Order: sequence, then C-alpha cells, then structure tokens
Amino acid sequence: MGDVSIIARRLDGGKHVQYGWSGNGGYYKMTGNRLLCWYDDPELVEYLFGLGQMRLIGRPHSEDGGFGLLYTNQPDNTPHWLGKTEREIFSKIAFIDYGYFYDTDHKWYYVDPDPFRIKIPLEYIDRHLDDRNYEFEELNHIKRGIIEKIFDSFVASDSAFHELVFSTYPQGPDSIKEQILADEFPIHCFWEKYKPLFDYFDDWVLVRTDNEYEKITDYILRKKQDGNRIETIDW
Repeated sequence: MGDVSIIARRLDGGKHVQYGWSGNGGYYKMTGNRLLCWYDDPELVEYLFGLGQMRLIGRPHSEDGGFGLLYTNQPDNTPHWLGKTEREIFSKIAFIDYGYFYDTDHKWYYVDPDPFRIKIPLEYIDRHLDDRNYEFEELNHIKRGIIEKIFDSFVASDSAFHELVFSTYPQGPDSIKEQILADEFPIHCFWEKYKPLFDYFDDWVLVRTDNEYEKITDYILRKKQDGNRIETIDW
C-alpha cells in the first residue's frame, strides 16, 4: 500500500474545489491526525492552503523555524489546482492513496479513493483506529457495510435497480452479495465483476454518523445523474 495524500477544500459557496499534494505518509496517524489537531479551524485552514502544495504538513507557522524537521511545514512551492467539483480532486496525481477534504460545513473528511470515493467524517476515523492507530480495519468494515446497503436496501427499495439486478444476473442479489463479501477487496470486486450494477450509482459514497462520531447511521448512495451532478455536501 502506498501513502501519497492530497488535501482539498470547497470554495466560493461550493462553486469551486481547491486541491493539491499534501505529501507522503498520508495515512491518518501521520497526516489526518495533524489536520484534525492543528488545522480544525477555518482561519487555520485558510493559512494552510495559502502555503500551496505540501511535501509535509507540520505545525502551524513551523515553516518559520523552531520545530523539529518532522513537525515543520514543508511547502512544495507549487500552487494548488482549482476545479469545479469534488470529483476532480484525484485527477492530477497518479496513485493517490488518501484524501482529506475540508467542506463548507467546516469539517474535515477522510476520502478513500476506491472505485467508490468514500467520504467519511475524519472525527469518526479518529475514534475507530486499531491498536496501532491505523484506520484500515475500520475502512474494511465500512466497505462491507456499503455492499450490504446496496444489496439489502437498494434492491428492496429501488425498482429500477431491482430490475437491473435480476435482468443482468439471474442468480439474484443474495448470491452476488455473498461472493463480493467473500473477497478481500469487496468494492474492487463489485466494480470489476458487476460493472453494470456499479455504474448505476454515483461514484461517491457519503458515510453518515451520529453526532458523537461513534456509530455509522447510514451509507448514502445516489443514482448516477445525467447533467449537473449534486455534490455530496448537499446529499
């Protein structure tokens, strides 16, 4: 697994998205934790993005000296890119492994760049780390939850998706779900082996939690739209 990360934020009341490299070591305990601890404030977020793309995110104003190298901001002296949608944030750098998105609700989100871009409140990740302070076990749990939502809820509630499943795969949803959940990488399995079903959905998934970020309350998926797509902040 690689560790290249990007940071992004929504600007102009949601009309643009600013994004760029935030260094290697992009997993939560290296990069996400720093964003949540040191840059969880609109003014500090403004300052951070004002530094441009980063080789390493350190303490605020550490680029002026006085901190050890591991805690010093290391700007790349490259401006961020500007796009019109969240869907662009992984488009400029190959093989990104982690995304961190500051949205207009003034919250950081962890974005896993699977075939589904999975957007998760960063504070939820912070509360569900393993005994080595990594997020990967919880991410696997989330990905399996998304598959269960698709084949339990959507098949029952969405008539068009129900028809697509049964007309394309006569073995039915239970058999498909069982095969996908048996795979080590369930979202990739869904994308590779059941592409017509995967393509029914928007390529982003929003994870909703309770107010304490302790429990997941829902996985929000939307049917892929023609024309103007609704950004996840409005889901």
